[in-house]
Amino acid sequence: MKTKLTLLVALAVSSFGFSQNTEACTETLSLMATSVKAKDASAYDYLTTLRKDCPTFHKGVYTYGEYAIKYKINDAKDASEKEKYVRDLMKLYDEYYANFPEYGAGVDMKKGLALFDNNIGTKEEAFKYFDNGFKNDKANFNDVRAIYAYFEIFVNDYKAGNKGIELQQVFDKYDDINEKLAELQKESSTDLDQFLSREEGGETLSAKEAKAKNKLESNLEDIGTVTSSMDAIIVELSTCDKLIPFYQKGFEQNKTNEIWLKRAADRLEAKECDSDPLFSKISEALYKLNPSADAAYKLGVVELQKKNTTKAMEYFNQAANLYNDNTKKASVYYKMASVYMKTNKSQSRTYARKALQVKPSYGRAYLLIAQLYGNSINDCGGDPFEKRAMYWLAANYADKAAVDGSLKATATKMAASYRAAAPSRTEIFQSGKQGQRIAFNCWVGESVVVPTL
Repeated sequence: MKTKLTLLVALAVSSFGFSQNTEACTETLSLMATSVKAKDASAYDYLTTLRKDCPTFHKGVYTYGEYAIKYKINDAKDASEKEKYVRDLMKLYDEYYANFPEYGAGVDMKKGLALFDNNIGTKEEAFKYFDNGFKNDKANFNDVRAIYAYFEIFVNDYKAGNKGIELQQVFDKYDDINEKLAELQKESSTDLDQFLSREEGGETLSAKEAKAKNKLESNLEDIGTVTSSMDAIIVELSTCDKLIPFYQKGFEQNKTNEIWLKRAADRLEAKECDSDPLFSKISEALYKLNPSADAAYKLGVVELQKKNTTKAMEYFNQAANLYNDNTKKASVYYKMASVYMKTNKSQSRTYARKALQVKPSYGRAYLLIAQLYGNSINDCGGDPFEKRAMYWLAANYADKAAVDGSLKATATKMAASYRAAAPSRTEIFQSGKQGQRIAFNCWVGESVVVPTL
C-alpha cells in the first residue's frame, strides 16, 4: 500500500510539472510570436528560453525563432556581431531538423543561403553547404535564391580557373540545376492551372485561395527571373563557335548516352545552332536509341530546318502525344503554332489554343494569339475604324499572357502598344460606336466591345 501511495504521489507531481511546463512553453511561444510580428528585438530573449526549456514543444519555436534571429542579424552593430547571429541561425536550423525532421528539412541549403545572403564566411564555405544540400537533399533544395547562388559560385570558380572545373562540368551543372527549376516551375504552374481553370469556369476563389494563387504567380515570376539570369550566364560560355566543336569532339564517345545526347541537342537548339549537321546527327542518334517524346521533338526540328514542314509536324504531333508533362506538351503545340504564324494564321491559333487547353497558364500562347490578331487588321473589318479595332482584341489577349508572371512586363508593354494603335478617344467619339460590339467576320471569328468614353 505504501509503495502504491508513493507512486501515485510521484505521478501527480510529474503531471503537475508537465502541465506547468506546457503552460509556460505556450505562454513564452505566444510572447515570442507577438514580438516577432511587432518586429521587436525581445523576441530573441523568448527564443533563448524556448530553445533551453521547450525545444520539442512546437515547430513554431523554430519558424518564429528564425525571424527573431534575422532581426538580430539586421540590427547587428558590426561584422563580428552579425556573424555571431548568422552562425546562431545556422545552429537553429540544425535544432529544427533534429527536433522536427518532417518540417525542418533543407538544412544545408538554408545554411548556405544564410552565409551567402549576409556575406559571412567564404564563398567556398557557402558552396559546400549548397553542394551537399543539392546532391543529398535535392527534394528540399527549393529556394530559387539558393539555386542561383549555387550556380553563380560554381561558374565564377570555373572562370577563375579554380578546382580544375571544365566547360562540360559547367554545362552539366547548368542542366542539373535547370531540371530542378523546371520541377519547381511544373509544381507551381500545375497548382496555378487548377485555380485558373476554376476561374475560367466562372467560379470565384476564396480570399485564402486568391492569396495562394498570387503566391504561385510570384513563385513563377521568381523562377523565370532565375532561369533568365542563368541563361544569360551560360550564353557567354556557349556560343555556336564553342559548342559545335565541343560536342563534335564528344559525340563518338557519347552516341549511346541518352542523357548526353538530349542535353547536347537541347543546348544546340537553345543557342540556335540547330542548322548545323551536328544537331541532325545527335537528334537521329537520340531517336534511334529511344524514340521518346524528346527525341521525336528534336527530329521535328531537324525536318523543319530541311523545310520539310509536313514531316516536321508529324514528329511534333508524335512528341505532343507522348509527353505526359503538360508543360512540355504545351511547348510543342506552341512550337507548331510558331511555325504556322506567317503561313496559316488560323492553324497557328489552333495550336496556340491547344497549348492553352492543356496548360491554361502558358502565357506565351496568349502572346502569340495577340500577335496574330495585331498582324491581321487588314484581314478583317469593313472600314478603317473596324480594322484598327482589332488592336483592342489583340491587347485583351496580351493582357491574358500576364498569367505567367515571368511574362508580366512583356505582356503589359505589348498590350499598351496595341491600345495605343487602336482608335483614339476622339475617333471613338466621332464614330458614335462607343459601347458597341464589333464582330470580325473573317478567320478571326471573334468580337470586341468599343471602349466607352
